Amino acid sequence: MCIGGSPAYATPQRETAAFQDAPPVVTGKQTGVENPKDTKKVTEELKIKRQKKEGTYVDPNLQRTEELLTRRGGGNKTAQQKANLARNKQKAKNLAKARISRKSRMSGSRSSKTR
Repeated sequence: MCIGGSPAYATPQRETAAFQDAPPVVTGKQTGVENPKDTKKVTEELKIKRQKKEGTYVDPNLQRTEELLTRRGGGNKTAQQKANLARNKQKAKNLAKARISRKSRMSGSRSSKTR
């Protein structure tokens, strides 16, 4: 037997909007219209309009571009940084060439021993 109030699941909780003056969510279909509007698109436009009005809108295209630039280490580099990158790239090439030549020498000596 329960003592106290009713259980929490007895009263359905209403969804609250992200902000007080939230745009409506457009649902349903238009009938009898030549070019019906896409309800998802309209809802998204209203959301973007509200965010721009509040000053919280971030253009997804610009945000994606900035992420790509920062992730790849883009941006302005100093002369020293450019020199370090070039030196590291050349060092990696030299090591790769040495590895390949070492492998070819080893495989050549093995094949002569097996004959």
